[in-house]
Amino acid sequence: MKSILCSLSTAALTIVLGLTASSCSKHETQIARGNREGILYRGSGTEPESLDPHVIRGVTEWIIASAIYEGLVVPSPETGLPAPGVASSWEASADGLVYTFHLRPEAHWSDGSALTAEDFAYSMRRMLMPAMGSAHAEDTLLFIRNARAFQNGQISDFNEVGVRVTDPRTLVVTLENPTPFFPEALYQFYPVKRELVEKFGALTDRASVWARPENIVTNGPFSVKNWRPGQELVVVKNAAYWDAAQVRLKEIHFLPYENPSIEETAFRNGQLHLTFGVPLQKVRAYQKEHPELLKAVPDFGNYFYALNVKHPPLNDARVRRALALAIDRDALALRVLGGGREPAAAFTPKDLGGYVAPQGLLKFDPTEAKRLLAEAGFPEGKGFPTLELLIDSRDPHQLVGVTVQQMWNQYLGIKINLRNEETRSLIANKRLFNFDIVRGSWNASSYRDPHFFLSSWQTGNLYNEAGWSEPKFDALIQQAIRTADPTRRLELFREAETVMLSEMPAIPLFYSSEIFLMSPSVHGWSGRPFADRLFKSLWVE
Repeated sequence: MKSILCSLSTAALTIVLGLTASSCSKHETQIARGNREGILYRGSGTEPESLDPHVIRGVTEWIIASAIYEGLVVPSPETGLPAPGVASSWEASADGLVYTFHLRPEAHWSDGSALTAEDFAYSMRRMLMPAMGSAHAEDTLLFIRNARAFQNGQISDFNEVGVRVTDPRTLVVTLENPTPFFPEALYQFYPVKRELVEKFGALTDRASVWARPENIVTNGPFSVKNWRPGQELVVVKNAAYWDAAQVRLKEIHFLPYENPSIEETAFRNGQLHLTFGVPLQKVRAYQKEHPELLKAVPDFGNYFYALNVKHPPLNDARVRRALALAIDRDALALRVLGGGREPAAAFTPKDLGGYVAPQGLLKFDPTEAKRLLAEAGFPEGKGFPTLELLIDSRDPHQLVGVTVQQMWNQYLGIKINLRNEETRSLIANKRLFNFDIVRGSWNASSYRDPHFFLSSWQTGNLYNEAGWSEPKFDALIQQAIRTADPTRRLELFREAETVMLSEMPAIPLFYSSEIFLMSPSVHGWSGRPFADRLFKSLWVE
């Protein structure tokens, strides 16, 4: 009990000095043991939904996947730019349409079998199968010729898709349009082993047991050792990995702390090297007392509320805009939350390859919000039905939800109930559109381009969390995708975002940052966005 009651200063100082015993503990801490044995203890936020890379869509899952899988191309820890992964090299044709990837002969699966170009072609086909329902295909594979038509079921022969294996070590990919960031888009495209997948069921079985710890075979720096739901998921160094000599960690233990306060206590008590997040009420204390432990890195992300446009009165754009205009984002991001968050000025974050989002459409204007709500038939909020806002039970989602709920009541006179669920349940209900309003967040962990944030709102897209459909928006996105001129391309995306902000199927709230705690005994972290999940580069001592 005494260790839990230690002050922040004392406990953090214990971690900084790397002590194995202190006035707060008579025993060796978990991170001290990890430092000695080469084991990293990392908070993962929640229990992972799956280990199947063609099914997953949450941050927790992508963190774990980055340890056990590797794509053709990986981000450089130092620059974030494309670096060789399974592909030792690649080249693009002069017109930017054809990419040829050369796989390294030493690449293997964790069971020691050879990893070939056919494995990647098979995985592309699986991920694009209509029955697979892989939302992640949108920002990875749909740049490939005929990939969208195949996923939509318009063509059924995968031979018509621009993927070709010329020999066991060569994969040729033909794109629909020139896409300069295509290598970056492949950062999170991972292969699965055909024989394993088909041994345990159908090609498109989203719940197949092939991805369970006792069966799974992967190709990354680490392989799965065991998974005790609710306690930990353990991965071990993969001896069959092509670059195993450069992997310094022996194990990683992913610990699913849903409650940030409990996670922070575990960090202070020497149980974690890395946390998933930081309780809001502790950020300023760490900034003041132990800034060396607090890491805050822009993650090119946005936090938003998606509105189910099939549920009246959210099917009325005036109502949706009224809800958006009644939120004081400055107060929410800067005063309530802090910790590096910035009020959203549009749906797209800043610094996306020279893109400038439309200005002035997203603002705090309660007078205009009231006018729009009255015009929609709800003067001063009278007659407005009680809707539900679906959020995670974790911090900061609860605080954001309560704050916005109060603003809507204060400025519009309407009542919104909060519905708290665990993250896995929230994701499932999103997929089923079982909500009125729901929390959403995206970050550009691969390529940084307006396409990443806007294209997913096209009609029928699996990441379109509002069920919104607007032909003009769809046409502008498709025109932007087909446009080679970079200036005109960004103009078209800006026009599309203007349509989106006018219709407001999703309400942007703030731009996010990665905020976490890291022990000084963790080495190899470059300070770049998402570098905390490049486990091949990390070590502890």
